[in-house]
Amino acid sequence: MKEKLRYLVYFGIIISIELFCSLTLNSMGIRKENILMVFIVGVLLISTFTKGYFYGLLASIVSVLCFNFLYIDPNYDFHISDPNDFMLILFFLMTSVIVCSLTDRFQKQIIISKKNEGISKQLYSLSERLLNVSGIEYILLKGNQYIEESIQIKTNISLEIKEESKNVIPIIGMNRVLGSIEILSHQGLNEDQMIIIKAAANQLGNALERELTYLEQEKIKIAMEREHMLNSMLRSISHDLRTPLTGIVGASQLMMNQDHLTNEDVYSLAKDIHDQAHWLTQIVENILNMSKIESGNLVLHKNLEVVDDLIYEAIQHLPELEKRNVVVDVPQDLLFINVDGKLMVQVFINILNNAIKYTKEKDQITIHVKKLEDEVQFMIKDTGSGISKNILDHIFEEFVTDTNVSNDSQKGIGLGLAICKAIIQAHGGKIWAKDEKDGACFIFTIPSDKELNV
Repeated sequence: MKEKLRYLVYFGIIISIELFCSLTLNSMGIRKENILMVFIVGVLLISTFTKGYFYGLLASIVSVLCFNFLYIDPNYDFHISDPNDFMLILFFLMTSVIVCSLTDRFQKQIIISKKNEGISKQLYSLSERLLNVSGIEYILLKGNQYIEESIQIKTNISLEIKEESKNVIPIIGMNRVLGSIEILSHQGLNEDQMIIIKAAANQLGNALERELTYLEQEKIKIAMEREHMLNSMLRSISHDLRTPLTGIVGASQLMMNQDHLTNEDVYSLAKDIHDQAHWLTQIVENILNMSKIESGNLVLHKNLEVVDDLIYEAIQHLPELEKRNVVVDVPQDLLFINVDGKLMVQVFINILNNAIKYTKEKDQITIHVKKLEDEVQFMIKDTGSGISKNILDHIFEEFVTDTNVSNDSQKGIGLGLAICKAIIQAHGGKIWAKDEKDGACFIFTIPSDKELNV
């Protein structure tokens, strides 16, 4: 209503100016053919300012009547006596109508252009939002926020594929439907709102396609890495199993021919068989533990364990430590921790085995235990060759071994420390490694539930 009233005011003002200008020109002796141009300009101005074909057409009729009444003989009458005047008025009316039509069409094109510009800006805003967004849930959230901010309509964007309808717009990627936009508003949507929602669906389709393609590539990459790791593991296992088995077979064959062996020879061969069998047991134990960890079947059977007992039990399982200078530094008061004793012994064995591999005979290995406020800290330090910088950040990953160290005693497939990390984290603790000037240092913590002083 306000808009119509404003247009009527414009109409009256322009017609008044038009009449004033024409009368002024007429008093100056300007011919009526030239005065007619004032009325055409008035019609053009009314068509422009009122933004409507109706007002322009009305202005054409009123202008014709005014021109006829004021300037066509006989004056102040609507009769036309001269055929030339009739043709002049007819051409004026035709020109006015054409001007109104062109102006109206031009204004509509401007409105459409502005609308398209606004939609383009909104789509650019959405594209800019989604450009650096990663994560499917975050992309869907940004899409919901954009639609609600743009047209104040609640929507539910998901990867669920629903049948297309008035309230469901499909999200289409590269030749496949990726999800849908469900319109939650019960009120009908206009054409502009539907255009924005459909355009948002296209932008979301591009963003989701990019994210899904990236995830698929990552899956392929992970699968290839796992296949590579599996091949490496099989090669390492076959090598590490073949070596001790060959030694066991060779030693046992020699023992079968006892006629040429002394008691010392038999003892040496038996000890060699024992050491090789022990090493095989450790390999199998690590493989079984890692398979449990990766399948999620690692179950903790916690009991209150004495820290000293866990350490000395692990040392007893490693006869190679007899050739090293082992120092155990534990508090005088007995420390108790609530852990799975068997798995914790495995942690000590794996870290100590690592120390054995990278140290020489008579090198020192220190096991230091310290009671902190709410946890017990274990530190196992050796005076060996240390940790190479190229593996320090990955030392607790699967199948990581230091290939730069030449050591005849180096054996293993790189599972021991990865198992340690999984066991420690399962107990709620932390583990890390440091490369020091005089060797390697492994530190891990276990939460302490109870401490008894004896």
